[in-house]
Amino acid sequence: MMSIWRRVMRPVIFFSALLLFANLQGAGVHISCAPFQATARQGEKIILNFTVSNLSAYTMNQAGNFFISYHVRDLSGRLVRFDNRRFSLPLTVKPGSTAHFSLPVYFSLGPGNYRLEWDLVREGEFWGLDKKWESCFFRLRLLPLVAPDFRKAWLPTSYESDRDWLDREQYLLRQVFLNNEIRWRGKFFGFTAGTTYPQVWIRDAATMMFYARFFYPLPVLQEMVDLFFLRQGRDGQIQDWIDTVGRCDKNTVETDQESSLVLAAFQLALCDRGWLDGKVAGVARLLRLDKAMEWVWQNKRDRAYGLIWSGFTADWGDVEKSYPDQRAIKLSDRSRRTYSTYTQALYIQAAQKLVLLAGRANRKILMEKWRQRGKIIADNCRRQLYLPEQGYFLVHRVAGSPDFFELEKGILAVGGNAEAIRAGLLDGNEISRLLQVLEKRRRQFGLRTVSFTLLPPYPRDFFPHPLLRMPWNYQNGGEWDWIGGRLVSALYQAGFRTKAEQYLREIVAKNLDEMNIFEWSDKSGGGQGAMFYAGAAGVLGEAILHGHLGLAEDFDRYTVPVGSDRFKIMVTKSGDRFTVENSDKVTVDISALSKKEICILTASSKKNICVSKKGKIEIPKK
Repeated sequence: MMSIWRRVMRPVIFFSALLLFANLQGAGVHISCAPFQATARQGEKIILNFTVSNLSAYTMNQAGNFFISYHVRDLSGRLVRFDNRRFSLPLTVKPGSTAHFSLPVYFSLGPGNYRLEWDLVREGEFWGLDKKWESCFFRLRLLPLVAPDFRKAWLPTSYESDRDWLDREQYLLRQVFLNNEIRWRGKFFGFTAGTTYPQVWIRDAATMMFYARFFYPLPVLQEMVDLFFLRQGRDGQIQDWIDTVGRCDKNTVETDQESSLVLAAFQLALCDRGWLDGKVAGVARLLRLDKAMEWVWQNKRDRAYGLIWSGFTADWGDVEKSYPDQRAIKLSDRSRRTYSTYTQALYIQAAQKLVLLAGRANRKILMEKWRQRGKIIADNCRRQLYLPEQGYFLVHRVAGSPDFFELEKGILAVGGNAEAIRAGLLDGNEISRLLQVLEKRRRQFGLRTVSFTLLPPYPRDFFPHPLLRMPWNYQNGGEWDWIGGRLVSALYQAGFRTKAEQYLREIVAKNLDEMNIFEWSDKSGGGQGAMFYAGAAGVLGEAILHGHLGLAEDFDRYTVPVGSDRFKIMVTKSGDRFTVENSDKVTVDISALSKKEICILTASSKKNICVSKKGKIEIPKK
């Protein structure tokens, strides 16, 4: 009797399941959002709260190619723009479930009043509206980013030129910093690296610090760096990141955290040399920097090669050729010792900065120690990693066998070579040769900027981690302004102004078009990873102020190079602001003047003419 019932019911259950599945496929998905309205600037991060009730048969996540986006209407309901930027779902919404999540969003529309309809999209297949899924509406008042009120409120250091693209970029860079501020218990804590990195990272802080000093009070930036001093190991090593609740960790496949700390601290010492004499937990900051670099020298220097070693990553990256998951950021049983140009170049630069800091403190023994060690690494780097026949530095040497030399000698690592220029490892002729190779490969691969990190990338599946498995993806050749900005800065530093400005203009055009600086992009140009990548904003700001505008400094003075045309410098009576106008009619206002004087180097006199905080000087045209 039971077996007969089963034979009868099985087809009924089967066809019922089919009907249920068909109904689910056509069933609705409901989206609600809050708040219902907001006022924001172009490029400003705002947080929206979403609720998605999934009554369909689809599993909604990024792996399934589902995103949240919006359609733009005016206040009368007329469609203005249907297709707009996608935002990744932060979690999976399974069939039959309801999910609540917050999402950082921003808008690159023109200023105005809009009614946005938030919708789900399965990329390349359909929108929720196609299936009559329920969407939600949001009213947006969008203000212009480039505006006098923004400048007055947020740009105490600013410049004006006859280059619209250059002037507009400073507003975007500043907005990226604002979007990444971390506040804890009402106080400034630091900067996130971007929307998907809620921590403070020392390698990003090193690239932010030059530019951040011109907008933020020095004490809050000093406290940010002190976070890493406070968590420095007894052996001297430095953590990668720190968060507001005191957690910290280190991606051990890198060896650039200690170097990055020195580079970040140097920028703060330029404004307040006495800060290094102060103590953190009873130890002077200068000695802590020495101890950090000493740890690398004793523990990460291979005496046989005479170079600093790290894991097998993609040039400057922090994901190793070892495991296909999170284990790839830690040294392990599968790790291979590599000696990358990037790691050597950062260590050399940190040693150079320690020489300057020790000299300022009259610590001659310390000064000489780091001069010698920096030279040792520089000499070994040139001897073992430079490829004169190729015209650039090798990505890295790999200890043991196989060493991948035949593969890697064909890869131009933009990040490692940019830092090699900044470390003084290439002369003018060698830089010219490097640029020839770079230009040829840009044309070969059809690249829109110089921010693509590996030319060409490693082949498919060379790295087992999903983020690096495909060429032109993530650290395996993706487009990172965090790297492109370093090359621009390096070229300005080396005197290649024409090429530097070309590259800078290409990067800025991309940023302004997207009204964002993404962590990275692939060859298709779609922004990937974190939005508002602050480390990239910092290095681009450095490329503009220090490189393009030529603002240089030491512990006591700023120096601005000018031509022989009329030049004017004014310093307010209070001594906390000055204006510089050079012959190209570029004006730079810098607040919170921390130097004793400002100097100008004229083409006619070939010497510095200086003025103290309280003074005024005009040099007529010769």
